[in-house]
Amino acid sequence: MRCFLGLELPQHIRSQLVLQQFLMPVKRKLPPENFHVTLVFLGDTDNAQLDALDLALSRLESAPVQLVLEGLGLFGKDKAHNLHARVRPDPVLMRLHEKLVRIAREAGFAPEKRRYQPHVTLSYLRPGSFEQPTLEQAVAQSSQFRTEPFEVTEIALFRSHLRPDGAVYDVLERYPLSAALRALKL
Repeated sequence: MRCFLGLELPQHIRSQLVLQQFLMPVKRKLPPENFHVTLVFLGDTDNAQLDALDLALSRLESAPVQLVLEGLGLFGKDKAHNLHARVRPDPVLMRLHEKLVRIAREAGFAPEKRRYQPHVTLSYLRPGSFEQPTLEQAVAQSSQFRTEPFEVTEIALFRSHLRPDGAVYDVLERYPLSAALRALKL
């Protein structure tokens, strides 16, 4: 089972992202139910790892995260492979990411070591399915895109089902960010 930890997005934010997707000259767009902010990719998991992770996450303590999405971006310099909405850098989000990487390591996972760049993927780009200069221009024109701040009070453990037409994600469990928030959930 392939899993990752992430943040779900409210419906009104997903709707704003669908509009941004519509404005982009790309063929294959992710469905809005797949929009999320990945915090830690866990990869293939086993039950012992998930049990250890579940125990640690049930004791998680973090401040709520205030997110703002602003502008679009591309990963891949000469050959873009990912179109995404950027997440405004936030110290609380970065501390949460670092804390979750530590928790994942302690539970037996090997999180990626590359620099964390929070984003919401809108499209995975296949070679030959778009014109790079046209897409770069559309992305540059999206620089004014900005959401209102929205608060995230829990993380989600997602499972990823890889299919020929793209991945499908489902939430296995949600974890409030603090004991106070867990008490409200009861």
